[in-house]
Amino acid sequence: MKPSRSKQLKKTPGKSRSGSFKDEPVEVYCRIKPIPNTLESCLKLISSKTVQLFAPEGFSGYRNGLNGKEIQYTFKQVFDDSYSQKEIFDTVAFPLVHQLVNGKNGLLFTYGVTGSGKTYTMNGEHHDGGIMPRCIDVIFNSISHYQAKKFVFKPDKMNGFEIQDESEALLCCQNELGYLTPGPKNPKTPKRKDCYGDGDALQNRTPDDNKVESLDEENMYAVFVTYIEIYNNNVHDLLDDSVEDLITKKLQNKVIREDGNRNMYVHGVTEIEVKSPDEAFEVFYKGQRRKRMAHTNLNEESSRSHSIFTIRLVQAPTEALEEQGSVLKKYLVVSQLSLVDLAGSERTNRTKNTGQRLREAGNINNSLMCLRTCLEILRENQQNGSNKIVPYRDSKLTHLFKNYFDGDGQVRMIVCVNPKVEDYDETIHVLKFAEMTQEVQVPRLVTPRQDFCVTPGRRRYNQYMKKTLEEINSNTEVRELNFNEPITVNAVPVVTSPFPSLFLLNYDDEMTLENLKVYLQQRLAKRNEPLEKLNELYQKLRQELVKREGEFLIMKQEIVGVKGTLEQERKKSANLESQLGYCQNERLELLKKVEEKEQINRELQQKTEDLNMLISQKILDKEKVKEKCVSKIAAAKEKLAREMKLKLNKERDEYQTKMKDQQEKFRMIREFLDEATPKLTSRNYGLRGPENTPVTPRSAVNTHGTFYMPPNLTETPTHGHTFKRGIAVSNPRHRRSRSAGCGDVWLDHKPPTAVELNTVFQPSMKRRKSVTKLTDVKDIVNSKTSKYCLTTQEQDTDGELETKLYKGDVIPTTGGGAQVILNDVELLKQLSPTSELTSRKRSFIEESNGVTESRCAISIEGHSKRTKT
Repeated sequence: MKPSRSKQLKKTPGKSRSGSFKDEPVEVYCRIKPIPNTLESCLKLISSKTVQLFAPEGFSGYRNGLNGKEIQYTFKQVFDDSYSQKEIFDTVAFPLVHQLVNGKNGLLFTYGVTGSGKTYTMNGEHHDGGIMPRCIDVIFNSISHYQAKKFVFKPDKMNGFEIQDESEALLCCQNELGYLTPGPKNPKTPKRKDCYGDGDALQNRTPDDNKVESLDEENMYAVFVTYIEIYNNNVHDLLDDSVEDLITKKLQNKVIREDGNRNMYVHGVTEIEVKSPDEAFEVFYKGQRRKRMAHTNLNEESSRSHSIFTIRLVQAPTEALEEQGSVLKKYLVVSQLSLVDLAGSERTNRTKNTGQRLREAGNINNSLMCLRTCLEILRENQQNGSNKIVPYRDSKLTHLFKNYFDGDGQVRMIVCVNPKVEDYDETIHVLKFAEMTQEVQVPRLVTPRQDFCVTPGRRRYNQYMKKTLEEINSNTEVRELNFNEPITVNAVPVVTSPFPSLFLLNYDDEMTLENLKVYLQQRLAKRNEPLEKLNELYQKLRQELVKREGEFLIMKQEIVGVKGTLEQERKKSANLESQLGYCQNERLELLKKVEEKEQINRELQQKTEDLNMLISQKILDKEKVKEKCVSKIAAAKEKLAREMKLKLNKERDEYQTKMKDQQEKFRMIREFLDEATPKLTSRNYGLRGPENTPVTPRSAVNTHGTFYMPPNLTETPTHGHTFKRGIAVSNPRHRRSRSAGCGDVWLDHKPPTAVELNTVFQPSMKRRKSVTKLTDVKDIVNSKTSKYCLTTQEQDTDGELETKLYKGDVIPTTGGGAQVILNDVELLKQLSPTSELTSRKRSFIEESNGVTESRCAISIEGHSKRTKT
C-alpha cells in the first residue's frame, strides 16, 4: 500500500506564521585550551566574560606597530580549564536541546585554529562525552516514553516526512530486518579495529542523565540523524551505503536545494531513524570512519573537512481514541539541531603542506573567509540600514545554513583558542572574527505555542481507561484513586450500596429474589452515573482550562511586548550610559590636551625669547666676521694680483719661446719648399720626441677625446724638451674583441664638398657613420665606434686629384672618454701612363708627409665644437 503524502506545517519557526520578530545577537562563547605550565601563553583570563591578548616579542604584532599592546575581547562567557564538559554543555547546548523539543531550530558550530580543541569540545571522549553525545542523551531521556513506532514517520527525500499507518510501518520494519540479515558471502580479510564503533567503548560510556521537563506529553516523537561533510567545497554523505570501498570509489557529491518552504537542505541525503542513544552513536561512528582526517605538523589527527551532524525531531499529536494510533497530520512539526565541527584555519608556512594537503587547506580557508564575509555584510546591513546582497552561494557551508542567519533558528558559536605564543598570529584573527560575529543580529520569529485543540491529559486518560477496563474484565479488585501515579492508577471510584441479604428462607422465598433483582437493576442504572459525572467535570475542567489558556496566551503576549519594551529601554539606557562615559572621557582628554598645549605654548614662548637673544648675538658675531672677511679678501686680492702678474710674465716668456720655435719651423718649411732637393732630416721629423706623444686639438678640450699621431706624423717637439713618465691614460695596443659585434664601426669624417672618385679601388667601410663636422662628443665617445677615417682631397703639382684616407683606432681612456690613434694613410690617385714623376713631385710628397700633423690638426680644429659647461 502506497503511503499517503501528509499535509505538513512549515518547519518551526516558519516564515509565514503569525508572530513578532525579535532581533537576537549571535551568542559566542570562548573556550581556552589548557597548556603545560612550561610553555609561554599569550592569553590571559580577566573575568568570566573577558580575555586579554598580548603580543609576544618577535611576532607580527611588533611588525604591525602594536608594540606588545594588550587587547581585550568580551564574549557571552569564557571557559577555562576549570570547566568540565558537562558544565559547558549545560550552558551552551542544553538551551538549544530545550528549543528543539519545543519545535525550534538551532545551530551550534565550533570555530578556531587547527589543534585548538574543536573536535574534543564537540565529540569529547568515551568516558567524558562532548556536546553531541550529551545532546543525544538528553533528547532520548526526554522522549523515552513518548516515542512513536519505528517507520510511522518516513522521510520523503524532499526535506519532509510522510506518515504511515501501523501495517505499513510493520512492513518497512520487516524489510529492514531482511536487508540487515547477513547472507552467504565470500570470506574477506578482517578489517582492522579502530576507536570508532567499538562495543566496549559504548558500554563504558558515561551517559548524561539530564532531561527536558517542559515536554508536550500529547505528542508522538521520532528522531532522525544525518551526517555530512563539506570537503573541498563538495558535500558528501557519510552515511551513504552505496559506497562500500572508499579505496577504489569516491563519495558522491550531493547538491544543496531549496524545498517548498524555502528551506535549504542536502538533496538525497541519508536520514536514519534511531530509537536509542546507542543506535545514534553507531550511526555517528559509521560516518566518523569515512570522515577526512590527516596528519599535519600542527595536529596528529586534523580534520580536513567541515563535518555537520544534524538531529531532526519529528512530533505530532495522537488521536483522542488511541494511545498510539493515527496522527493528526496537519499538525506535523519538524525541528532540527545542526552541530558543526568546522575545520581549523591554518597557515602553509607553519603546516608545510604540499599537494593534496595544500589544496585542502586552501579550500578550508576559503570557506571560512566566505563565512566571515557573509557575517560582515549582515552586520553592515543592520548597522547602516543598507541592503547589500549576502553572498551565501559563494560557499556550500554558508549556502546550507542560509536559513539560520535569516531568522530560522538560534545560532551559537564556541570559539576554541590555543593560548600558545606560536598561534598568536592566527589567534588574533580568530578573536576579531568572534567579536565581530557577536554584533550580528539574527531576526527570530517569536510565536505563541501552537494550540492543537486537543484536551490536555488525553493520553494519560486513555491509558487509565484501558487499565481500568482490563481490571474490571478480569474481576480484579479496583484500587483507590492515587494522583501520584499518572498512568497505572484507577481514577474512577465505584460508589454502590451494600448487597441485600442473599440467604433464602425457603425454596419459594420470592421476596429475597425480588429484593436482589431490584438491587441489581438499581446497580445497573447507577453504573453510568460516575461516568456521567466525570464527563461533566471533564467538560467544566476543559472550559476552565481553555479560558485559562486564553488568558495565559494574552498575558504571555503582553509579557513579550513588555519585555521587548524593557529590553529596548535597557539598551537605550546602556547606550546613553556608554555615551555619557565616552563624553566624560573625551572631556577629560580634551582638558588634558588643553593643559598640555598651554604648557607647550609657555615652553615655546621661552624658546622664542632665547632664540631672539641668540639671533641678536649672531648678528653681532656676523658683523665682526664680515669685517674680518673684508680685510682677508683685500689681502687675498693683493696676493692673487701679485701671483697672477708673476704667472702672466712667466706665460708670456713661454709663449715668446714657443713663437720663436714656430717661426724656426716655418723658416725650415719655407727653405724645404724653396729647395729643389728635400733634406734627409725632414724624414726624421718629430723622432726626437717620446713615442705616441698625444696631440690634443684646442677645440676638443672638453670632449674627453684625444688624438694620437705615430712618430712619422707627429709634430716636431721643441729642442731641449725631455720626456717625463706620467699616469697611463690608455692602451695603444687595445684591440676590440671579436665577440663585441660582427665587425668594426667606422666614423667617416669627410669634407663637406667631396669630389666623387672615379678610381677602381674605392673605400670599403660596411658599417660606418659619416660626418662632415666633428661637433658631437658622442661620435667619438661611443662603445660601438672602433675605427676613425679622415678624408682629404688636394691637387698635386700636375693638377691631378689626390685623395688621402687617414685611418686610426678609437681607444677608450681611463677617464671614461676616448682617444684616436692615427696609424695608417691610404692614397688614392690617378696618373697618366706617359707622364714621368719629377723630383718636384717627389719632394712635394715628402713635404706633405712632414706637414700631416698640421693638416690633421687644422681639420680637427676647424670642425670641433667646445662643449658647454
